Amino acid sequence: MSNRLLLIVNPHAGKRKVKDCLFEIINAFTENGKNVTVYPTKNKIETIAYIKNNAADFEAVVVCGGDGTLNEAVNGLMQCGKRIPLGYIPFGSTNDFASSLDIPSICLSATKKIIQGNKFAYDLGCLNGSYFTYIACAGAFAETSYLTSQNLKNRLGHFAYLLSSVKSLHTLRKTSMTITAPNFSVSGDFLFTAILNSLNAGGVLDFSKEKIVFNDGLFELLLIKMPKDIIDFSALIKDLLNADLKNKNISIHKVSECNIKVEKEIGWAIDGEDGGSSKEIDFKVISKSIDILL
Repeated sequence: MSNRLLLIVNPHAGKRKVKDCLFEIINAFTENGKNVTVYPTKNKIETIAYIKNNAADFEAVVVCGGDGTLNEAVNGLMQCGKRIPLGYIPFGSTNDFASSLDIPSICLSATKKIIQGNKFAYDLGCLNGSYFTYIACAGAFAETSYLTSQNLKNRLGHFAYLLSSVKSLHTLRKTSMTITAPNFSVSGDFLFTAILNSLNAGGVLDFSKEKIVFNDGLFELLLIKMPKDIIDFSALIKDLLNADLKNKNISIHKVSECNIKVEKEIGWAIDGEDGGSSKEIDFKVISKSIDILL
């Protein structure tokens, strides 16, 4: 087997700390017999295209960056025509994916786990043909994940999303949705919806108390109804921040696929980045579709 390794590096992720650790990371791989090729990310389209066209020539692909860079790598790998293992050295501002899978935040510790080469077959989500690792969401708390400036994310980390959400409370609007899955259908006015395979979302939403399995062929569909009044709204925010998902306006369903239609086009955030706007989305789980090196 080839010992070639493709290292995808986002120089701007996580306070640019990746630049301080890059030599140590490369050195750790080369000392273990890996021939490392470094690709500094440019933009989403170019990064996905590069991985799609070149990943098949490597034994593994490793991402140094945040969840957005990881998303780009996943989309490139799913199009490259060969199953290539993926490693992740997290340098983002929240690193929800890494936190869920217990990937170390210390770069050399994460590197050592990748070198060990233990593979975990992980479920990916597919939203209108685009792949994502852990969350696609729309509504009140979705836009803040990609409209919050990178500088604010770097300075404040998890709290940046919450602060941005609080500042925009006066602009919150309900969205009329119809959600159809193989075993249920529901319609109503919703404040927020998310399709996720994660224990965390944006450092604000905590699903650690839920029975989430990362390779069971199912994602969690979170629906938050529009509260009737300010009292209900205050109780909802309190429960979300306390990871209490038993609030009367919150429901969680396990889905392998679903269709969501909305009256007016809304924006989606995918893995913490801008996922574009749509009036209808088709979602499905691609079960055990990528090998994560853990």
